[in-house]
Amino acid sequence: MEKIAGILLAGGKSRRFGSPKAFLQMDGKYFYQYSVDSMREIVDSIVIVTNTELKASFHAEEDTFTIITDQKNVKGLGPLAGICTGMKYISADWYMTAPIDVPFINTAVFHTLLSYKKDGIAAIVPVVSGEIQPLIAIYHHSVKEVILDQLQKELLSAHQLLENLHVIYVPIEEERCFYNVNRREDYNRWIVDQKNENK
Repeated sequence: MEKIAGILLAGGKSRRFGSPKAFLQMDGKYFYQYSVDSMREIVDSIVIVTNTELKASFHAEEDTFTIITDQKNVKGLGPLAGICTGMKYISADWYMTAPIDVPFINTAVFHTLLSYKKDGIAAIVPVVSGEIQPLIAIYHHSVKEVILDQLQKELLSAHQLLENLHVIYVPIEEERCFYNVNRREDYNRWIVDQKNENK
């Protein structure tokens, strides 16, 4: 049986937001916990890849996940570095990836993507409202070497990575799952204002 691992990307500096987004809360639960929960029932193991400044702030709940930082040879090179580091740390056939600032993500998204898994495919990537979503996706273990080669050439774009892979693109209509909280106004609009409306 094929092994599936989860990689959560939490290495960003959250400069646009002004504070670490992983520890924002919705309904009393940290954002990163929503990403963990979206994968928990599907994967064999989960790793959160973060930076050295934030590592101590995460608390592994009941051994649900492991917290690591980027490998030295790819440190600071963005989301692809996090994916590569996670792949290096956990041996698996397939890897599910997600950032930690998408609090509406759910398990159904990953079940949908997994339904397209087959031999010869390197990545299964959702397309939402015409936008490719390479960070909420599924990657075959063979992609690790492609990512490493790309990073060594200082090509940091996930979209560039997909150009060199055999990819299945999956249209998904549920946009809300992919809402990315980048700025304070995003948080206010999707979390604070919605909460106030529901009171």
